[in-house]
Amino acid sequence: MTRHLIVTAILTSSMLVGCGREESKPTAAEKTAAAQNATTDATAQASVDTKRKTDAKVASDLKAAADTKAAADAKVAADLKAAEVAKADADKAAADTKAALDQKTAADAKAADAAKAASDQATKEATSLLTQVQQYIKDNKYELAEQTLDKLDGMKGSLPVSLQNQIETARTALKAKQVAGILPK
Repeated sequence: MTRHLIVTAILTSSMLVGCGREESKPTAAEKTAAAQNATTDATAQASVDTKRKTDAKVASDLKAAADTKAAADAKVAADLKAAEVAKADADKAAADTKAALDQKTAADAKAADAAKAASDQATKEATSLLTQVQQYIKDNKYELAEQTLDKLDGMKGSLPVSLQNQIETARTALKAKQVAGILPK
């Protein structure tokens, strides 16, 4: 506003000079007023410049803070995404491990069933051969009894202990019968 008054005063004095009036020299009061107006204008301008600089600094600081927050938010988002990916990978690995374990368990059960079936078959066959050995011993067919006992000896590893003991008992009975057949009556 003070600037406006100065400009108005200058224009007015220009007009007075241009109208043929005698140029008047400013009085000391007018000079003091003009100097005060100039000082006030300079102070006001300095205050405006200072405010602009302060506002620019505040705006710059706010932008830097917003950029820092945006970078931190982006890092958190990236960390969350990485955690989600890692969890998904871990879940997949756990599912794959469980599936492999289930397959192994099923295969083990199948193998155990097959082994039991084979063991049951071997036990059944050994029992049948043992019955033949006893019949051969009764019929004095010592060679056939010996051959059948040799076959049973080859199967001993897959037979229960009770059948292994019966094979040994049959062999002892065969030897006793053979010795008894050699001795005179």
